[in-house]
Amino acid sequence: MTQKAAIDFNAIFDFQKRAMAPFLDLNQFAVRTFERAARHSYETAGEALEFGIAQAKAALSATDPQQLAAKQTQLATEFVGKQTVRTNEWLTIASQAQAEMGKWAQAANQEITAAVRKSA
Repeated sequence: MTQKAAIDFNAIFDFQKRAMAPFLDLNQFAVRTFERAARHSYETAGEALEFGIAQAKAALSATDPQQLAAKQTQLATEFVGKQTVRTNEWLTIASQAQAEMGKWAQAANQEITAAVRKSA
């Protein structure tokens, strides 16, 4: 009668945890970045909606074309200022995401390199 080798399920589970850890980190990074971008887009869309409503109100309340032009110029200047700030925020979000992704890739590469060297 031959004996079957016992399967060490704890070792298998530990291996799976180690193998999936970088991907779990990547998933968390992706969700955080997506949420941040979605919130930023929502705020930007809200400002665009407010700008449109303010322009409609200005058109309805203007008594002459010069008053309307002055109010629309003021509203457009404010909106462009806000959008300039939003554009800089987008650049910040993108650069932070790129830096974090670079760190993740470097850490994953080091883990893989260490595992390959250990097995060789």
